[in-house]
Amino acid sequence: MGFPSSGAGRSSGGVLMARTFTSHLGNRVRGSATPRPMNRFDNAQTTDENRKHWANADSLAAVSQLTPAIRWRLGDRAQYECQNNSYAAGLIRTLVNDTVGRGPRLQMETADDRLNQAVEDYWRLWSAAADWPLTSRVLTGVRYVRGECFGVFRESKRLARMGCPVTLDLRLIEPRQVTDSWGPNWNTAATEYGDDGIECDEDGEVVAYRILKRDPGDNRSYSAPLNPVRVDAANVLHWFVPDRPGQLRGYSPLTPALGIFAQLRRFTTATLSAAEVASMLSGVMTQDGTLFGPGGAEVTAEESYATIDMVRGMLLTLPPGTKVEQFKPEQPTTNYEMFVNAKLRECGRCLNVPFGKIAGDHSRYNYSSGRLDDAPYWADRDIERQALEAKVFNPFFHLWARFAADALPALLAFTGKPWELKHSWHYDPRPTSDPVKDATGDELNLTNASDTLAGIAQRDGTTVEAILNQREREMKMFTERNLPLPAWLAGQPAPARPGDGMPQNPADAKGVALVA
Repeated sequence: MGFPSSGAGRSSGGVLMARTFTSHLGNRVRGSATPRPMNRFDNAQTTDENRKHWANADSLAAVSQLTPAIRWRLGDRAQYECQNNSYAAGLIRTLVNDTVGRGPRLQMETADDRLNQAVEDYWRLWSAAADWPLTSRVLTGVRYVRGECFGVFRESKRLARMGCPVTLDLRLIEPRQVTDSWGPNWNTAATEYGDDGIECDEDGEVVAYRILKRDPGDNRSYSAPLNPVRVDAANVLHWFVPDRPGQLRGYSPLTPALGIFAQLRRFTTATLSAAEVASMLSGVMTQDGTLFGPGGAEVTAEESYATIDMVRGMLLTLPPGTKVEQFKPEQPTTNYEMFVNAKLRECGRCLNVPFGKIAGDHSRYNYSSGRLDDAPYWADRDIERQALEAKVFNPFFHLWARFAADALPALLAFTGKPWELKHSWHYDPRPTSDPVKDATGDELNLTNASDTLAGIAQRDGTTVEAILNQREREMKMFTERNLPLPAWLAGQPAPARPGDGMPQNPADAKGVALVA
């Protein structure tokens, strides 16, 4: 397409408006006086067909969209569904167990081995006394159901009575206890720079939280004051995962699946009701023409409804013109299982949970497909753990180290800041469906230097030091009892495993890398 003809279509502002164009064939083409955009987005158009579908779309900010009433309603409905739907309850339990399980285990990684061992041992004792794994599971579960959970640092009287030198503990708070007000203005409660129950400075940094002493949903709260108490942000942990910039409060991650869970329960109830009604009818008696009763009187449709008790092996005589047809139940249909499976896949997708885990049924998987389907799920668990460590575990450990310094001379002698205490967290090992294949893969990866013993130990929920220390203790026990060391303890090569499809000689494993 050529250029516009000179001088044609020039506006008063000096902008050349296209009126006449020359095509690639040299013909002059009359153009529009107003330029039209050539690119259009179909989903940006509002038509009679899609008007209702996009009616609820808005341009509100996260703070304006997630009002206290909206967050509370979504949380209540998610809680209700988890209390009445076994699939939803199992989904939350699976997520909690696979994310924190028996609780995070601390591994110190400073250059001082004596300090590392002392802190790890002390943390292990305190964690058992304070039941830190249970606190971690409840914290994680509330986040998955209601979208967020709060924790306030406190000194535990129970730990003090037990004689534990470190009395620091975390008191979990229901999300609706963190609020600016409770009353007529509750639905729109928000501050200039913060959100409901959260006070921020001009830069958006959280400086304080306002917390009610009692949960508004507690029946005992009617006799308690509902004025929030201002708590400094340094004494509060807020666990939630924001989706948008400026978002300060969380909402239930089950929100996209709530309607689907409701459909699943309604369909199951309807199918069961239809099957129950069908099972109550053994057969139906029909008659052609008009039905007459005693004396030749015509019987109405309502009067003709009658039931006959059946006895096993009986013979039945029928009036003339009457036929008996066996009732054909059509519920449950063969599509019932397909419908349930499709809905479960849809429910699990918003949380990256594969069908096998949300349904509790892995019968359709083989070893390879099971690992492939679980890969995004476990990647999501790693991301969730990283966020938990950044927002909950690490801040709590830094404050715990200050309390523990008075009881640990090695920690008291540490001259750095608490956040300079290099450490990592370890979790329960991932379940495996074929331990032999996983162990063979670890062996090959170690042989070709594509993995490390520390990495394998971390995936198994332990450390290299713990493995070697236990191995040393077991060797000592065998030696003290004058018992011969078994092959696995004496460092001898593992016996050949014919038929597993793996190289029998480690030298043949060069260039082979398996992901464990």
